[in-house]
Amino acid sequence: MELSGKQLGPYTVADVIGHTRWGEVYRATQTAVNRLVALKVISLELMEEPGTVDRFLASARKAAQISFDGVVAVYEVGTASGVHYCAMELMDGPPLQEFLRKEGAPGHADEHRLLRMVVEMATTLETLWKNKVSHQPPLEANLLASKTGHVKMINIQPGERPASRSPEQDIETLGVLVATLANEVGTVSQRVAAFVERLMDTQSRKKFNSLGEVAAAADELDRELFPTVAPKTAAALAKRRMSPVAIAVGVVVLLALMAGIWWMVWQLMRTMGPTENPKPADAGTMIAVPAGGFIYQDGQRKTLNAFFIDRYEVTFGEYKQFVEASLKVYVREHPFAPQRKNHAPANWELITQAIRTRQLLNGAWVTWDSPVFGVDWFDAWAYAAWRGKRLPTEEEWEKAARGTDGRPYPWGNQFNNECCWAGSDQLMRWNSIYMFPGDKSPCGAIGMAGGVSEWTDTSTRQNAVIRGGNWASTNLAVTVRMVTDSREWRSDRVGFRCAADRDVK
Repeated sequence: MELSGKQLGPYTVADVIGHTRWGEVYRATQTAVNRLVALKVISLELMEEPGTVDRFLASARKAAQISFDGVVAVYEVGTASGVHYCAMELMDGPPLQEFLRKEGAPGHADEHRLLRMVVEMATTLETLWKNKVSHQPPLEANLLASKTGHVKMINIQPGERPASRSPEQDIETLGVLVATLANEVGTVSQRVAAFVERLMDTQSRKKFNSLGEVAAAADELDRELFPTVAPKTAAALAKRRMSPVAIAVGVVVLLALMAGIWWMVWQLMRTMGPTENPKPADAGTMIAVPAGGFIYQDGQRKTLNAFFIDRYEVTFGEYKQFVEASLKVYVREHPFAPQRKNHAPANWELITQAIRTRQLLNGAWVTWDSPVFGVDWFDAWAYAAWRGKRLPTEEEWEKAARGTDGRPYPWGNQFNNECCWAGSDQLMRWNSIYMFPGDKSPCGAIGMAGGVSEWTDTSTRQNAVIRGGNWASTNLAVTVRMVTDSREWRSDRVGFRCAADRDVK
């Protein structure tokens, strides 16, 4: 059913702008008031199914009862020329990834828009919960952007409070969404990254306790980073007006000063550079973990078969070989893996450029021997398969890290300052995995308390588990165990190591 260019009741239909489970969504104009709308229509195939039209109209009428700033408005439900339609507010912005990409700064996220999106989403979700309105989780598929810089929710239905979710789960889902978008779009500043980390925190005392608290914190940070500058009056500008010659001289002097400062900073950065550590003799080796029991984190005793685990986390240098190979030859993919062109981590070009030119990446050094990050679960699984290995199960990871005698995090009899080696120095957070041999588990694995957190394998298809401390850890008494239902999530604090049933060279 093609409606482009036709008149449908009071609407002049233009072009197709989207698709839903009901059918096409068109851009249209409500002729009487000259208002642009999004016109959702039900397809001819679905109209033939008993009860489908009634469900479509009932769903649209319920959604029309919602009148919140952060929810896409439904204007009208009707039927014309045998076509059932729903006229909605037109959100004419780009996809969220483009919406959050900073103009004129490739590889960087628009932090102002990112924080405003968090404020709007948290405020909307809090309003929905207070009014007991059923809604979908804050996922990318349920959010639309406008050209004016706003983000609103769709798929809203009035009704009782959903029993399967809670506001705390919406906070966690919003955190994963924001972190994923930020990693896909580009780098963010240290303060914004710290805010996103806290948004995903569901365990420590620093976690957000309500959606209102999330909105307030995001708004405060946005006002600090992007303060509103009041426009100056014409009289004030006239008093401070300078001659064209003075302006030109000032510009030349300022450019010269900036060039000199930049040259000094560049020379200092080249002089400092990332710390280079020679590869030890055991680089690239695996550790044999014998069969037997161990005390799991919940105090239960579990028994595992013998297995092998990588002594070190996978590095950027090792992963680079895999990325190059995946572009030339077939690599084995997980059965449920999404189709993708290659397995390059998020911001791969920026990372490799920073390594080659010995430049800071988002305020920190990174080398080929740094632990790889920015990879999702499917990337880690494919790399392990390419190496003839696999991802360790959560139980295997726990035994290799904790040992057999139930040692507390971080695995030793006493806390070692190297266990959280990256958290104490921002410039050192992504340095060589060979730099801190004191971060050693009882079986001899390096970097299970510091470095990056690591993907593990699980028996459930829905969830994936991330284990271990990372460079952002600040509390040595608490390890990281994060369960996520998004195996495509990427973070600059999550990497992996491999396991195998035999020693793989």
